[in-house]
Amino acid sequence: MDIWELLRRDAECGAERMVAEYGNRLLAAATLLCRSDADAEELVFRTFEQAVKKIRQFEPTGDFYKWLYTILLNFRRMDVRRRKPEVIMFGTTADLPEVPISGFIDAISAADAEAVRSAVRGLSDMHRIVTVLKYFEGRSIEEIAEMMQIPIGTVKSRLHHARIALQAALTHKEYKYDRK
Repeated sequence: MDIWELLRRDAECGAERMVAEYGNRLLAAATLLCRSDADAEELVFRTFEQAVKKIRQFEPTGDFYKWLYTILLNFRRMDVRRRKPEVIMFGTTADLPEVPISGFIDAISAADAEAVRSAVRGLSDMHRIVTVLKYFEGRSIEEIAEMMQIPIGTVKSRLHHARIALQAALTHKEYKYDRK
């Protein structure tokens, strides 16, 4: 039985299975998005809580993890809108959990992977979210656009600027994103 079916029949049992299957993966992504372990844990908890409440809105033809991740992103966006801007310096963030990642990070050593994770945490929210979705979650540009409800061109632009900022951070060069 699929998790969504179990959640609809028995919320407690379904929630246990959902947390067991998706908890670590969502927490790893949330940790990258939030910059704080406590905020990440709260974000994942709220995501699971909302999923249980809104399980009747899930379309069985869709990808359940994608649906959960969209809930997580929506909560994160709401949190970002509510808080004051914070300044994070590269190299001052806590270590990120080990997560299966794809793309440019697969080929580098463990020490370099930690530098990349730290650099990702130093990105602005709008650049960090698309970076995590693309390179850590392996989502396509089209999926990212759909999940974030933004145009494909915006996703491509944010990824472009994020790659430049990451390269600058990893080579210790200065990069300033200038919106023109």
